Amino acid sequence: MVSLLISGFVIALLVGWVLLWVSRPDGPNIPLLVVGCVAFSAILLLVPTLQNRLIAHWKMRQVEAAFVSGVSHNLRTPVAAIRAAAQALAQVSVKPEQQEKLLDAIILQTRRLALRLDNVLETGRLEVEREAFIEEEVDLAELVRSSAAPLEPLAAAREGALATDLDTPMPVQGDGRALRLAVDNLLDNALKYANGPPMIHVELRQIGEHAVLRVVDTGMGFEPDRAEYLFKRFARGNTNRSGTGLGLPLARAIARGHGGELQIYSDGPGTGARAELWLPRTGD
Repeated sequence: MVSLLISGFVIALLVGWVLLWVSRPDGPNIPLLVVGCVAFSAILLLVPTLQNRLIAHWKMRQVEAAFVSGVSHNLRTPVAAIRAAAQALAQVSVKPEQQEKLLDAIILQTRRLALRLDNVLETGRLEVEREAFIEEEVDLAELVRSSAAPLEPLAAAREGALATDLDTPMPVQGDGRALRLAVDNLLDNALKYANGPPMIHVELRQIGEHAVLRVVDTGMGFEPDRAEYLFKRFARGNTNRSGTGLGLPLARAIARGHGGELQIYSDGPGTGARAELWLPRTGD
């Protein structure tokens, strides 16, 4: 609508300009008339581009505002949980079995808070750095094992289990810090979206020239046609779980930055989900 109004105004000015010079008593100044017509035509062509940029800028400001609001809320959530658990631990009447559950809750929420902060910082870093990843040989099996180990007692505390089946060694070339962040996000999603006791299976296999990590859970799942949507930045599933909407997009960016790919699959709500991280394998 705005574009049409501006275009109409420019066209009216152009017509007026032509009529002004044509109706002069001493006749039109052809060179000046041509220059004016060209100038007005250029303005007319620039109007849609200017409008598109203004709309894109406005939408980006909206996204940034929603992101800041969402991040603020989702950083407060684990902080509030940690505070509540710590205050409960301070009570003299807390039984030993309750103390253990409260400590597990503090550990989980502390880990989740750190992960969300890392996601925000890494997402910003990837947008400004050209050489985003360092190159070194990483044993993906050892990396996955060390990432999964702290979550095993947390899953058990919720009457679930996190099992690993890893082909080892599994050398890949890349940035160990970034790859760990991608793996942490996949494991955290499997734990966060559990529907009841979390049952998580993590396996690492060599398929052709690739190392393939699969994280399979029996949790909430999602509609199959929403898989790609969940990779959009700030996108969230239809759940009551907190999050920033950065984990999956960041994990895929890391995978692709290493010449690999990340996909997620589900047969529908309540059927669980499977994440597959493919990375080029090095060595024999």
